[in-house]
Amino acid sequence: MDKCPICGNTGITTRKKDYRFIESGLDNVVLTGVEVVECNKCDEEFVSIPNAAQLMDFIAEQIILKPTRLTGKEIKFLRKNLLLNTREFATLLGVDRVSLSRWENDKVKPTASNDRLIRLTYTACKKTVDSTREKLIKRLRDISPATEATERYFVSVPF
Repeated sequence: MDKCPICGNTGITTRKKDYRFIESGLDNVVLTGVEVVECNKCDEEFVSIPNAAQLMDFIAEQIILKPTRLTGKEIKFLRKNLLLNTREFATLLGVDRVSLSRWENDKVKPTASNDRLIRLTYTACKKTVDSTREKLIKRLRDISPATEATERYFVSVPF
């Protein structure tokens, strides 16, 4: 890049630094040691990500393997990484579009079962590598249903 695409200034600097990757849609992703071009006049930054699709898949892998419940932004990130709209992803999950929207906007937290379903559906649709799939299954097996459950239903069954 010879000049800033925003202001046209030729006074630009390229250096490697840590970059908060808000373009991912997540607040907590920091890329370390990436090439960033900075304009000395308008202070705009431009980051160079050579394998963006591979980066997004790596971020998604970290999300599905995390030990805590998925956040709304993480659910939305996974859906978008599959290139699905809300209706398509909701259909795959077997829920209505409104429920998925509420999860993605943090209006309602998905149940533990729905959290697992989202992770497993992503894994199946993305055809993740065997090692990731095995890690996810092991992690899900290690979680006690009693500690993960957020809802319980008591139903009297006549015998």
